[in-house]
Amino acid sequence: MISIVTGTLNRVDLLPKLIDNTVLSNDKIELVLVDGGSTDGTLEYIKSLNNSNIKLIEVGGRSPYPHFMNLGIKNATHEWICQWNDDVILVSDWECIINEINNENDFYLFNWKYGNFDDIENSDWLKGDIHTSGWCLVDETTKNGEIVMNYGLYNKKIFRDIGMYNNAYKYYYADGDMAYRAHKFGYNHKSLRHIKVCSLITPKKATHSESDTKIYKDNLAMYDNKKLPNNLEYLI
Repeated sequence: MISIVTGTLNRVDLLPKLIDNTVLSNDKIELVLVDGGSTDGTLEYIKSLNNSNIKLIEVGGRSPYPHFMNLGIKNATHEWICQWNDDVILVSDWECIINEINNENDFYLFNWKYGNFDDIENSDWLKGDIHTSGWCLVDETTKNGEIVMNYGLYNKKIFRDIGMYNNAYKYYYADGDMAYRAHKFGYNHKSLRHIKVCSLITPKKATHSESDTKIYKDNLAMYDNKKLPNNLEYLI
């Protein structure tokens, strides 16, 4: 079974589709939704559903990406954690993802592409699975390069052994940091290019930070030398 973890803030208009696409599409799915202080009816809507497969965590105020992801992981029921966003839709079937899970791999990357609801039914939009077709999965590990999990699965043992998302980040690069760390410390991964995700074209609230960029570059150099930052939080 899979625990999907994501944050949300004043996106009540997107939540019905998110819920239809996750917990209502497969009973092996749990949705852990960390709310950053919504005032648009999000809390009331989620609570009215009274769905036992949805965990709502109220932070009360906007928090950095690593903070709300780590909070969600700590409250997740299952051993497989799905890194997700509130404005993405799985085009594939969750059962196909569950069938991919085996004892050989510790984390899995999904393929994604910017689009809208209509694109999900568009055969031309769905074609291909690489950057030239607009798909954005990043896995350059065969060339000793970067690996970034934007959407995909982690086994919780990774968070217990080498730490969770690095709280030093304000927002960006925490996902790449986590995936690269897991790869460099010997955890096996599989890139599932056939598992496709539509990242909806919505207003983005996060902004890039120069400090995030520096942390990312410094940490990747550390992982190359099998060293971990001192400030990591570990799953117990």
